[in-house]
Amino acid sequence: MKKINKSSTILILYLFLFFFSSANLHAQGKKKTSPDTTGQKITEIKIGDQGITIMTQEGKEIKEKPGEVVVGKEGIKITTTEPKETTTTEIKIKLGGKTATAVELNEGDIVKFGKDITVEEGEKIPGDVVCIGGDVYVKGTVEGSVVSIGGDVFLSSTGVIEKDATSIGGDVKKEPGAIIKGQTQGLSFLPGDFFGFHPITFWNRGIGFLFTLLMILFLFFLSIVALALVPKNVQKIKDEISRNAWKSALIGFLGEILILPVFILLLITIIGIPVAFLILPLFILIAMILGYTSVSLIVGEKLKQNTNLKPQTQMLTLALGILAVEFMSLFANFLRIFCGLFSPLCVIFAILGFMITYVVFTIGFGGAILTLLGTRPKDKIAPTTPTPEPVSPQV
Repeated sequence: MKKINKSSTILILYLFLFFFSSANLHAQGKKKTSPDTTGQKITEIKIGDQGITIMTQEGKEIKEKPGEVVVGKEGIKITTTEPKETTTTEIKIKLGGKTATAVELNEGDIVKFGKDITVEEGEKIPGDVVCIGGDVYVKGTVEGSVVSIGGDVFLSSTGVIEKDATSIGGDVKKEPGAIIKGQTQGLSFLPGDFFGFHPITFWNRGIGFLFTLLMILFLFFLSIVALALVPKNVQKIKDEISRNAWKSALIGFLGEILILPVFILLLITIIGIPVAFLILPLFILIAMILGYTSVSLIVGEKLKQNTNLKPQTQMLTLALGILAVEFMSLFANFLRIFCGLFSPLCVIFAILGFMITYVVFTIGFGGAILTLLGTRPKDKIAPTTPTPEPVSPQV
């Protein structure tokens, strides 16, 4: 009986050790996936023989084993493996689930997110340079490759890249005298399925479009308030501009030029200081709002008369006019998302949009000045017919 118990105990211990060692070996062979950095703003990634070191905008340092960095819609995720004897690793940039570029990195390489990288003149980088969401400026020497995701690679006349220069979502630009010993690759327009997975540059360029859209909505709100509170003033300014558009434009332009001299003159006298800081800015603000509303109404009415667009209310006519006035600016910022800030087409539309908006504000400002904020001319009071006195009957 004792022999049986002893044998059973040895068997149980043997099985326990077998399963424990198998589970441990299985766990060691698996990849370890670190928590993703969703919600955190990454500013810099350092690659060394100890693995990957991530610096967040809050100053937090996250250390990971060598592995893979994936940029996606849901943030930045790092998949790591157990360190091997080699001191090299590889960073793969994935956009839309596809590997856009893969760079083998060594200690001394530079990897940054969301800000530019500059290699100064006389400086020598012993490895590769990778920038995600920014531009790379090379004035010195890079002994490895240079990769920019969502930005450009610029080489000055003293810049030297010993290997390849690659830009995805931008271009490689170099001055005379710059040297690229490897291949030069530039993809200035990303495929459509990549747009949603290009978070940094796509979002930064989209801010301009979002800001312009919000500004148009704000102008529409102010115009609605003006039309609701002082409709007669808006109508008088609109009538004045319709009769004398060139005169309104000239007066508005002169008024804009004289704002600063009048402000300085008011500051000279003690009694003029409150006027300079309170009354004058308030007058300009009200004049701009009323004038912009009036011109937008005129534009909306012209479109209503000459197109198939037939808004049924004055508010819709106003909305149509504001949209027409601001369309060029809105379209320019929309193009900027895909073409970049300084693309020729984007610059042309941006200039046209600015000029149209400026002319509308100037004409409206002049009309508001000519009518004293829509208070002139005075409304004519219809003469009242005197009631005849009752005639007393004669006796």
